[in-house]
Amino acid sequence: MNMSQQSNQHLEITPSNVTSDGKLSFKNGQPVIQFIIGEQERYLLGQTIRLVGEFSVLNAVGAAGSANAKLTMDGRTSLYSTIDQLVIKSQATNQTIEHIRDYNRFMSSYLATTNDLNDGLSFNNNANLQVLNSKAIKGGVVDSDYALEDKSLSFALSLPCGLFNGTPPIPMSRTWGVGGLIVEIHLASDNNVLFATDGVGTDISNAFYQYQNVALCCEVQTPSPTDLMSLQKSSGGSTFEYNSISSYYTTFNSTNAIINFSLGLSRVLSVFCNFVTSSHLNNRSFNGMTTYYPMRGDNFVAKILQVVFTRGGERLPLDYNIDAVQRDSPDNNIADSQIYRNFVNSVQSFSKNMRNTISPENSIIELTALTPSNSYNKFIDGGAGVGVGVAFDTISNQGVDFRTTNFGLNMDTELFDDNPQSVYMFVKSKQTMVFSPNGIQIIT
Repeated sequence: MNMSQQSNQHLEITPSNVTSDGKLSFKNGQPVIQFIIGEQERYLLGQTIRLVGEFSVLNAVGAAGSANAKLTMDGRTSLYSTIDQLVIKSQATNQTIEHIRDYNRFMSSYLATTNDLNDGLSFNNNANLQVLNSKAIKGGVVDSDYALEDKSLSFALSLPCGLFNGTPPIPMSRTWGVGGLIVEIHLASDNNVLFATDGVGTDISNAFYQYQNVALCCEVQTPSPTDLMSLQKSSGGSTFEYNSISSYYTTFNSTNAIINFSLGLSRVLSVFCNFVTSSHLNNRSFNGMTTYYPMRGDNFVAKILQVVFTRGGERLPLDYNIDAVQRDSPDNNIADSQIYRNFVNSVQSFSKNMRNTISPENSIIELTALTPSNSYNKFIDGGAGVGVGVAFDTISNQGVDFRTTNFGLNMDTELFDDNPQSVYMFVKSKQTMVFSPNGIQIIT
């Protein structure tokens, strides 16, 4: 393809379900924001996609968040904490291409393992309103003098996912591409976004977040006349490979946590997960975006003593158990380095990972913490960055077959009492789209 003869154009797309006043919020009954990027004889540059608009945190009567001294939100995920699901479909066939549930939990681990403190102090702060400090997020975003209905904070969110993060441009034609895209953003409940700084959420029960004047901005690329003619004359059957993120949810409530899923995917690249105490979800007394260790009912850490990854009950890709340092040294307060390394490697190849905010300081085991709210606020650089994961293939990028074989994660923990823990698991896999004049086929 002759790149010199191509031309790029900028698009700004308003939601197809926009309200008359342009304001969107979960509280007022607009939980889904939908954008339609129509079919066209051009390519979409996925990495240029930005959700833009204005954001504010308000109370029941429309005053700014500063009307309540206890009201705050998570600093690392910031605006990403408001996105519960990201759905991408073909406009022509309405077929789902990628669907990431619990997108805010995915972004909590993704941001921690791919962005550093300097990112949070510079472009992430400007674009995503990220503030990597549990107190500064309140003054910088929640209580900002500009966070008023008539003067909200502007933002430009990228939407990381397998399809948009890929380098090949996305063909948008009906005959030689996806036939246009529908991008849906499902908003999260206010109860899981906003919480109280003192662990008592009753006084902030009426607070809510609000978007207004939102749009989806992107760049499209027109092929050269020669290339376009060749594509239009093709008989179909061309393919497009991309990485996809699949999401799973489960709970465990015992010292032996056994997590088992039938993935149904043929080219699994990696699996990673993060944890939160189940009672902290949709609870304004706690930060629902925290990625911390499992917790016992007495508010002490349920330490992870051993981790085993399996494929069909057989250890894979590691043919041994990971025994954490706490297994033999119960008073050791430092995160296990092997669990840490495999987790980072499952999100982004460890050898290529030059920027992250996960460190011993915010992965430390707070053995003396008596309340989760106090414990979370002690961590630097955006909060606790705890997770468990493993990469199956970082070399050939072809993955491991899990179509008919289950993935398993076994963990020995110190969860002695009755205190259920939620596990958010994300699977990165390679998928292929096959195009034809009759539609698309996705081979997982």
